[in-house]
Amino acid sequence: MVALVTISVFGLFHPTELEVSPARGNVVVVTSNGRTQTLEGHDSARLRSAATVTGRDGGDARFILSVPGKIQREFHGKLEIRPRNSELLAIVTMDRETAVASIVASEGPPDAPLEARKAQAVVARSFLIAAPGRHVGFDFCDTTHCQFLREPPPAASPAQRASEETLGLALTYQGRAIAALYSADCGGRTRSLEDAGWSAENYPYFGVECPVKGRVSGHRIGLCQVGSAEMARRGAGFREILAHYFPATVIEAAK
Repeated sequence: MVALVTISVFGLFHPTELEVSPARGNVVVVTSNGRTQTLEGHDSARLRSAATVTGRDGGDARFILSVPGKIQREFHGKLEIRPRNSELLAIVTMDRETAVASIVASEGPPDAPLEARKAQAVVARSFLIAAPGRHVGFDFCDTTHCQFLREPPPAASPAQRASEETLGLALTYQGRAIAALYSADCGGRTRSLEDAGWSAENYPYFGVECPVKGRVSGHRIGLCQVGSAEMARRGAGFREILAHYFPATVIEAAK
């Protein structure tokens, strides 16, 4: 059974108008104001009210969504546009693994080795599994409030490989998936929730030494992306990386 997540995109731009077109070689069906139109080739549609975008059979589609004059990205899934106050909310329902690969492509050092990307994939997937419904009406946003997400990476890319080679794996603690956290650079040591003054969750986190003493960037809880990349360069596999930053957890197939 395919696991799905709903992710709001482009919310930072507060769009009042969106434009959609099919990705190359694809066909999309747009339904808005009781009217249905099929887009193919170089067709596009400007949307200013509630709408849905799917494939020809009502399933997933590969489409290009843009806030005209500001940003454009390709997505794979189904799109729902909802009016909210004076803005439009663009919500993409996508396969969880598509989201994982897209997050891995967006997060972490650009030169991170594959094993570090695989660790990132497990962490990202764990968060998606354990923390749905972070917003009213959809699960996640595409910003660092949830997890940064861009468009799906190419099939042969390291990010896509990281998702595929860790397919379905998540971090669990006492039998439950954890909403695994990560930050760019812990500065040499991560923090526990107690250290950070944060309220307890289903995993306490632990302060651990990091192989890189860099400049702090982020909350320093959970995976250190710079440290993970360095561990991978020194020969550590993704399981070893995750065991280091998430003591007492188990890596297992998501339920």
